[in-house]
Amino acid sequence: MTASLVALNDVLLALDAQCEDYRSMYREGLAQRDNLQADEVRGLTASAGRVRALMDRVRERQASLPADLVQLGLQHPQVAERIELLRSCIQSVLDLRAQSEQVTRELLDQTRRQMRQIGTGKRASRGYQRPPSLREPRFVDVH
Repeated sequence: MTASLVALNDVLLALDAQCEDYRSMYREGLAQRDNLQADEVRGLTASAGRVRALMDRVRERQASLPADLVQLGLQHPQVAERIELLRSCIQSVLDLRAQSEQVTRELLDQTRRQMRQIGTGKRASRGYQRPPSLREPRFVDVH
C-alpha cells in the first residue's frame, strides 16, 4: 500500500468515526430531550456530560483531518460520500437541538406563568389578611 492510500484510508476511518460520534450525539440528544420533558435533572446532567465528551473527541479528530478535505472529496468519491454523510449526521443533531431548545423554552414559559400565578395569589391573600391600619382615615357616619 502506498503512503497516499494509507493516508486516504486514515481519512476515511476518521470521517466514519466522526459520523459515529455524531450519531451517538443524536442518541444522547434524544435522551436529553426526554429528560427535559420528564424534568429528570440527573439524567439530563449525565447525558450532557456524555455529549461534552463526544464533542471533545470530534474536535480532536477534526484537528487531525486534512485542511483540504473538500478538495480531497473532489478527487476521491469515497471521501465526498463520507463528507455528505457527515453533513447529514450533523444536520440531524442540529435539528434535534433546535427541538430541544423549543421544549426548553416551552417549559420555561410554563414555569414563568406558574410563578406569576403564585405571585398574584400571594398579593391577593396579603391584601385580604392585612388588618386595617390605625393611621388610615376612616369615614364614620355620625348622623
